[in-house]
Amino acid sequence: MFLDEAIIDIKGGDGGQGTVSWRREKYVPLGGPNGGNGGRGGSVFLVADENTDTLSDFASRKRFAAECGRAGGGQLRAGRSGEDLLLLVPPGTVVTDVSGERPEMFGELLTHGDRLLIAHGGRGGYGNAHFKSSTRQGPEFAELGEPGEERKVKLELKLVADVGIIGYPSVGKSTLIAAVSAARPKIADYPFTTLIPNLGVVTVSGRSFVVCDVPGLIEGAHKGKGLGGAFLKHIERTGILLHVLDIGRALREGEEPDVDALVADYKAIRKELEAYSPTLSKKKELVILNKADLVADDTAAFVKALKKAKVKVFASISAATRKGTKELMHDLLPLVLKERSSREEERQELLKEEGKIIPILRPHLAAKKMGVYRIERKADGIHILGERLEQMTVMTNFDNEEAVQRFRNILDRVGITKALQSMRSGEESVFIGKRRVEEYL
Repeated sequence: MFLDEAIIDIKGGDGGQGTVSWRREKYVPLGGPNGGNGGRGGSVFLVADENTDTLSDFASRKRFAAECGRAGGGQLRAGRSGEDLLLLVPPGTVVTDVSGERPEMFGELLTHGDRLLIAHGGRGGYGNAHFKSSTRQGPEFAELGEPGEERKVKLELKLVADVGIIGYPSVGKSTLIAAVSAARPKIADYPFTTLIPNLGVVTVSGRSFVVCDVPGLIEGAHKGKGLGGAFLKHIERTGILLHVLDIGRALREGEEPDVDALVADYKAIRKELEAYSPTLSKKKELVILNKADLVADDTAAFVKALKKAKVKVFASISAATRKGTKELMHDLLPLVLKERSSREEERQELLKEEGKIIPILRPHLAAKKMGVYRIERKADGIHILGERLEQMTVMTNFDNEEAVQRFRNILDRVGITKALQSMRSGEESVFIGKRRVEEYL
């Protein structure tokens, strides 16, 4: 089953909790704490794999979670970290974070082996041995594991091909891709036979390139008519557009060929491409005439008439009889290699430019220090926001009095307790992240 869109829930593994443990050895009357730390939770990665060309693996299963870290043990034994979860997607997959109110572009995977970190695993909690100090020689508490990061993401596939074959329904696109590659799409004499894009690999002179047969477009495709709304996006990633015109649409029994019909077809498809995306209108396009076997003489008259209408024909072929298809692929090869090289140069330039970008400093959000936070008053109470502070809060075991006392000490040390005394009125609620904490202040 071909699937080019999916929305899934992703969760990194929770960190393992630290352990409270003590040395218990003969002749060691005052053995100190030796509780080990919990293991880190596994993270979730998306990995581009050229051996898959669909998102159908995400059709029935919608939630994916990495393995959680294991709890620490006695004798300073650390818990095992959780395994990372690798989800394979086709090259050309665009990832959008739809967890919040406004979708945000998260990243894209263009080539085989590209890897994108989607959800971090949680940090493992410290065992009681970590908290031993000269003033706290026998800590009887340990940290909980940090919860793994959670996201809802939309996966959208835009097929990556060197050549995209486009044109009206039934112009012979599927026949052409079957003639020049090992692809075997469904072929029949009625419109919209092709319901999904087909990929084929063409080999010419020891070199190969990928062609994509995009389902037939019609007028209004960019608005969702026909199949165009679902598949126009796949043309965006192609290097060259091969625009197929059907000579049969210009033939009328007992009449002169109606070349204007071919011009109208060409302009209609061009209009749809430009309406859908300005990027498509700038792509290199080659026009070919198909079904040349329907004409008794050669197609020179058609080529000349189309040239007058400012439609330049690159080649005339018959995909059904394979006349001219081999020559067409040979002529395409140098153009494909040139376009491929150009796209790679643009990609490298973009990577260089990204490396020169001056980072935007957001000290209240990005710094992972306990003393970096901000306090906001909202309708439901006072909210304290700070990455490290929120992490410490979710990892505190509030059922343990010593752990609660450590929590209070940290709030005192970073100045939150004093700030709240001047801000709070009565029994106003206080939140650190999503946790209500006023009863522990």
